[in-house]
Amino acid sequence: MKSRFLALSLIMAGIFSTSCLQEDYSDCYNIYKLVMSYKGDGKTEIFPEKINRVEMYVFDESDACISSTVLPDEDVAARTTVLPPLPAGEYRIVCVANTHDTGVENLTSRDYSQILFAANDYMEGKAVAGNDSLYYASTDYTIKEFSPMIYEETRTAEFASSHYDVLVEVINAPENIGKHPKIEIVGVSPQTDFENVAKGKPADYIMKTVHDGVKTTTARNNIMRHKNHEDVYLKVTGEDGSEVALINFADHIEEYKEYIDPTRHECLIPFRIEYGTPERPYPTDEMRVEISISIPSWVVESVKPIF
Repeated sequence: MKSRFLALSLIMAGIFSTSCLQEDYSDCYNIYKLVMSYKGDGKTEIFPEKINRVEMYVFDESDACISSTVLPDEDVAARTTVLPPLPAGEYRIVCVANTHDTGVENLTSRDYSQILFAANDYMEGKAVAGNDSLYYASTDYTIKEFSPMIYEETRTAEFASSHYDVLVEVINAPENIGKHPKIEIVGVSPQTDFENVAKGKPADYIMKTVHDGVKTTTARNNIMRHKNHEDVYLKVTGEDGSEVALINFADHIEEYKEYIDPTRHECLIPFRIEYGTPERPYPTDEMRVEISISIPSWVVESVKPIF
């Protein structure tokens, strides 16, 4: 019985070894797993709450992209995937998450600073309303020579945020400003590279607006994590073409730094633009009214300053 088992083992080892020598890795027992993790600004795993789609790219020792795939939904749900069959060598695995309306270009450049992801509308030369809620991860992986013995290894890809969340509220706007003023983010970086660095020729995003039917117009989107807040502005223009506000991001962030920290992964940059005063909350065209610029009260109430 023992000799029969030994003979069978040798035959199976020979089959596996031959298969791998012929560069058909489908029968190899080497298993290389990638676990995906995102904890944001805390210590608790929040990957399932923030990420629902992942694209995985594999680069070899010469920085050539040799594989790209959208991971199956079940792998994303389990936060674990298996690398494609690869010969022994050194690799870099790059993942970009939540790429629903995001494209990637320059994959053949062999230069991570030149491989870029951006909104599909931007890449097609169209007006951009905002970006997906993007996240990025990168990890090195060593693939060893095949062994007929079962071998399994796991690496963890730690995701980082590639976006800021921007919220704008316009309250009590008079009729000449309208229910849907033009709300732009001016001078934002429209691309991010495969080192998770925002870049590209500054672009203007036109945010989509929603009116609640009473007094509030809201716009919300994501933008790339630009480095120079001094170069980025929020611009609001009324339906009649009049300028409502031009707010510098750096100044706004500094004024409300107790509630806005752009170094955090989950960073909301909120704006509240309100017409009128408590005595005259609903201005008319004839009234010359003040505009106050602040942040929504619910942000103040919900954020516990920890900086």
